[in-house]
Amino acid sequence: MAKTTRSRKKWILLLALAAAALVGIGLGVRALFFSQEERVALTETVSFGSLATTVEGTGTSFPGNSSTYTPASTDSKITAVYVSAGDTVAVGDPLYDQDDSAVDDQLDELQSQVDGLYDQIDSYEEQIENAAGQIADYQEQIGDLRETVDSLRITSPLSGRVTQLEVEEEQTVQKGAPLVTVVDDSTMTLTEYFSYASEDQISTGMEAGLSIASLSLNLTGRVTQVEKVERYTDQGVRCFAVTITVDNPGALTQGMAGAGWLLTADGQRLYPIIEGTLEYGQSKTVSAPAGAQVLDLPVQLYQRVRAGEVLMTLDGAEYEDQIQDLERNIRTAQSNMDRAQSNIADAQERIASYQERMAQTEEERANYHVVSDLDGTVIQVNVRAGETPRQGMTAVSVYNQDVMTITANIDEEDIDAIRKGMEVSVTATGRQYTGTVTEISYEATNSNGVAYFPITVEIPSDGQLSAGVNVSWSIALGDAQEGLLVPLAALKTTDQGTCVFLKADARPDNAIDLEDGQVPEGFYAVPVEVETVSSRYARVRSGVAEGDELFTRYENAAPTGGDTTSQSQDEEEIQGMPFPGGGGMPNFGGGFSGGGRPDFGGGMR
Repeated sequence: MAKTTRSRKKWILLLALAAAALVGIGLGVRALFFSQEERVALTETVSFGSLATTVEGTGTSFPGNSSTYTPASTDSKITAVYVSAGDTVAVGDPLYDQDDSAVDDQLDELQSQVDGLYDQIDSYEEQIENAAGQIADYQEQIGDLRETVDSLRITSPLSGRVTQLEVEEEQTVQKGAPLVTVVDDSTMTLTEYFSYASEDQISTGMEAGLSIASLSLNLTGRVTQVEKVERYTDQGVRCFAVTITVDNPGALTQGMAGAGWLLTADGQRLYPIIEGTLEYGQSKTVSAPAGAQVLDLPVQLYQRVRAGEVLMTLDGAEYEDQIQDLERNIRTAQSNMDRAQSNIADAQERIASYQERMAQTEEERANYHVVSDLDGTVIQVNVRAGETPRQGMTAVSVYNQDVMTITANIDEEDIDAIRKGMEVSVTATGRQYTGTVTEISYEATNSNGVAYFPITVEIPSDGQLSAGVNVSWSIALGDAQEGLLVPLAALKTTDQGTCVFLKADARPDNAIDLEDGQVPEGFYAVPVEVETVSSRYARVRSGVAEGDELFTRYENAAPTGGDTTSQSQDEEEIQGMPFPGGGGMPNFGGGFSGGGRPDFGGGMR
């Protein structure tokens, strides 16, 4: 029995050793094929303070306003000097005088050139006026000739019958000579004279009768015209004219005698005192509009024609030649006019140039009688009365030292925070001054691989600060308001807003569960509200407390015997965390600006 028990224990031990061996082999295989570096969470703590920083440096003072005066000419003597070094001057105070007779000589020469050009312009304008008059005359003649050419196509003035034809083809006619007569014989008129005793009974439109004895023909017509003239018969009867119009049945001709009467409203007939003869309803004789040869004569005597129908055509070649000659004359006159106008423009341009030079020369006179253009102190005087100045020398220098300036070089990381109007603390020769940023250059200057941006600072000094003095300056940047400061590396952008991963033993009350990311073990996602940021920190309103430990990134532990390596949040393992924007770094409205700073909508404040 004892032996059996020992054998059973032996088998159990062997089985345990085998199992352990298998486990060891499995762990070895896993270590060989499935080992993964251990990830170590790095943290930083929440602090309390402000985001304010200070930039500082040194510079050299220069006058904010200064003037250096140089002689106007090295050929003119200095005639008077009114100041000495150290004198105080005001705007308009004389500094020195120089002989300006050369200015008068230049002005006289320029004025002579201008006067000559004005004389030329007068001549050109006269040429233009003459050419314009010629063109107007030529155009008027062309207009008349074109009317003449148009009139050489003779048309009938009315519908009717040709009763007279005075010309033949190829015949040359003179202007005004009668060519053709056309009459409208569809109606005939008879003018008779009635006694004024029947004046009230006669009016236009009333019915009338006409008797042609030679044709034994009676016709009916109408009164078409009543003229209250005064014609007396041999017996002294005063009469007025009445015109009767009747349709021509075809046999009536001009000059036939006719007896007419008027039919009153009560059926009575009124007879004239003086009878008349028949006339055509209309008769027109066309005369030659100009002297020319008859080219075409398509009508014959007694032919019926319509109004507007061509009766004959006269030769207009001579007039067309005259028109072409006049048009050539117009082109010549226009060319002369254009040339004169171009000459005037050139002369006016030269006059303007001379006048500009005269104005400049007159302005240069002020350089011969120099006055101060600012309030200040005379720093140096290098001219003397009676001497001729040297080329390029400075005659007088005046500085206004009430306001001095310095140039401060700002690092590229700080230039975005600099604004015009910022106060600058300045120290020089033991005195404190407060300056103001007045100019900012946004073009970088590089020196020894370092980029900086120059700014100008104005320093009110009431003359206490001299030029060329070394000064120290400093500018306070950022938001001086104090609050909870969170490292930028701890801020994470998620679909649920901006968060930090807070290290805690127990889940905080304000912790949230993320749908889009994995929170490191021992940490909890806590939402925060960002107020403003600096280059490294963000001030938050709530969510964390001073001293809280926050996750920033992972540090990778290398295999045994290896070196420890760190990896930033935008590398592979942090990219594995599902935070929008990549790398776990929050994007607060504008991405990064100024070399990696997050933009929270308003930039650095």
